[in-house]
Amino acid sequence: MLVALEEKSAVNKDTLLMVIGKGLVAGSFSSYAQDERFLIFASGVSNSKTSTDADFRREEDMLRQAMKAHADMQLVYFSTTSVEDADLQHTAYVQHKLNMEELIRSVAHRYSIFRLSNLAGRSENPNTILNYFYQHISQGIPFQLWQHSERNIIDAEDVFRIADYLLQHGEATNQTVNIANTESYPVQLIVDSMEAVCGKKGIYTLADKGAAVTIHTEAIKAACDALNIHFGKGYLQQLLQKYYSA
Repeated sequence: MLVALEEKSAVNKDTLLMVIGKGLVAGSFSSYAQDERFLIFASGVSNSKTSTDADFRREEDMLRQAMKAHADMQLVYFSTTSVEDADLQHTAYVQHKLNMEELIRSVAHRYSIFRLSNLAGRSENPNTILNYFYQHISQGIPFQLWQHSERNIIDAEDVFRIADYLLQHGEATNQTVNIANTESYPVQLIVDSMEAVCGKKGIYTLADKGAAVTIHTEAIKAACDALNIHFGKGYLQQLLQKYYSA
């Protein structure tokens, strides 16, 4: 049984591609397309807020088929750090991701589960937090801001570099690893920073909701040091300039 994604590339359509998915994460792992050691499963639910049971079942069915068809390969699955977010951990999307993690641990012989935070990158998906804020601020669309919430933002390119380092060095086999920024940002700061990039004030109301986010990132420290990735002062602003500056 062939489980593969036919990406838009120069690769012959009959070639087995080891990257399942077509979004931001899948695109970041395009270099793994013909690496038969790993099966990159990056085909998930695109909108965590409006997902249906049918969406969840579709991902589960595809995941089961992938593990069955490529049992000899190391499965790489992308979950979410929202399992540690008090605002989101009880949502249907997060519970689904936890169920998929348990499925993988019980079925896959070799796997790596990478829990990702909010990605910054070139994506047409309007449901990412940065795309959402950019669209609403730049187009003057009113929105609600949870004033006590924090969100963790990381460059999709840094996610790939860290995951690639862990996979190539055999440091994530049969492990669940958070790949996230070492610092989470108040959503007010994210909005203020996006306003600065857009040169325009957003139209929003404040809601007395939300909570701080703590994500444990000790497992990626050595990789970040080796790759010279620093999540210090100015990282958020650099990402917004990189992906949203006119």
